[in-house]
Amino acid sequence: MDNYNPYDILIATIAFSDGTGAKRRPALVIANNEEVIRTYRITSQYSRKSSYIRSKYFEIKEWEEAGLVKPSWIDTVQLYDLDVELVQVRLIGKLTENDQRRFEKFLREN
Repeated sequence: MDNYNPYDILIATIAFSDGTGAKRRPALVIANNEEVIRTYRITSQYSRKSSYIRSKYFEIKEWEEAGLVKPSWIDTVQLYDLDVELVQVRLIGKLTENDQRRFEKFLREN
């Protein structure tokens, strides 16, 4: 297994929260061990969400520098554990130091 670090951004297959399927999408690494990679999913869908859900989304201001292809938000509603034996992941970037500091503050305040 590759060693992923907090704030790395991966492309991985992540299940929909309602259990109806899955999609390859970016994910932010929070922690990992030999069995799972703990992540938050990253989305480009923001404007059509409810105000409650939007309040749980963190805007990645330096999204291009982080390796993302369009404006994106970190969905902090739920953590996702990716089983390293079952999921293929690919490293695409890392959250910038500015966004890391902003994200840590966001998590403390929300």
